[in-house]
Amino acid sequence: MKIIESECLPGKTIAQMNLQTQRMLGQQSTAEFNGLHVDALQIGQINEMRQGPEIRRKNNCIVNTGGKLTREEVERRRKEHRAKFEVAEDVWTSIVLPRPDNPLVLLDRKREELKSLAKELDDVVARIAAIEQTESLDQVTGTKRPRE
Repeated sequence: MKIIESECLPGKTIAQMNLQTQRMLGQQSTAEFNGLHVDALQIGQINEMRQGPEIRRKNNCIVNTGGKLTREEVERRRKEHRAKFEVAEDVWTSIVLPRPDNPLVLLDRKREELKSLAKELDDVVARIAAIEQTESLDQVTGTKRPRE
């Protein structure tokens, strides 16, 4: 996948990319779109409107309830999608995937963010401990303090 190869979404796996593609298309099966350059959101809008007793959904994606599609059926659908939805070559060839910052810089940012979150968690734990200690002392002395 060119998106994975470009590293414009560092840390994303192929499985995550496939799942996001399914969500955008609004359907679980993506075989009929392999090799095509389509606007997935446009197809997703069409699939969102599809209704009927034969349409089954799982997590808002249409799932196949019949048998496995034959190679001929997949090819037929691919040709149909190419005619209906394929984006012009000059459009998709002009798309430039952004290069991420130096991965080491990105890693440093993530480490700083993790340190900040750890400090915030320590502060919350300390505040909870202080409240619990105050409530424990109040029970021993029989005093009641107004809640903050």
